[in-house]
Amino acid sequence: MLGSAFLRGFGRWALRLIGWRLTGSVPNNPKVLFALAPHTSNWDWVIGMFALLGVGFKATYLAKHSLFFWPLGNLIRATGGVPINRADPRDTVDRIVDEFNRQAVLYYGLAPEGTRKKVVRWKTGFLRIAQRSGAALLLVSMDYPSKTIHIGPEFKPSGDLERDLDEIMQYFRAFQGRNPHLQS
Repeated sequence: MLGSAFLRGFGRWALRLIGWRLTGSVPNNPKVLFALAPHTSNWDWVIGMFALLGVGFKATYLAKHSLFFWPLGNLIRATGGVPINRADPRDTVDRIVDEFNRQAVLYYGLAPEGTRKKVVRWKTGFLRIAQRSGAALLLVSMDYPSKTIHIGPEFKPSGDLERDLDEIMQYFRAFQGRNPHLQS
């Protein structure tokens, strides 16, 4: 667990202040890939940062490169953000797998949709990262009507990307983002 007792307390207090709660837990595994959905609003980041502080985790996460301007870029980097140019995502899976292989402990988060906009089909990079890195793949949902962040379940990829993706997308359909008209 990372972070001071003060920061953990602040994160939990901030979540309560805005009416949100956490359920579930992170597996006792030094390498976890968080797949967060639905991602339909910039507020997901704010609420997610409070949740990470509250549970005491420092996670690395992908954010679109255009957000890395001063001063916002400094804040995003300080909280674990790594820029990605979605127009040229080459080698992203390889880079993240290499990062998992280099680090003894790594918590990495990403949104399988790849954007806050409505998409028909999610990206499969997160499944390939989980398979190739051996990291635990943890499904994390944000449900705005109940103001609940559900941590878990852990998903074990079968190797069949399309079947696994369909199963994961079906799981996340039970949750509603801030802008449900943008959900897949």
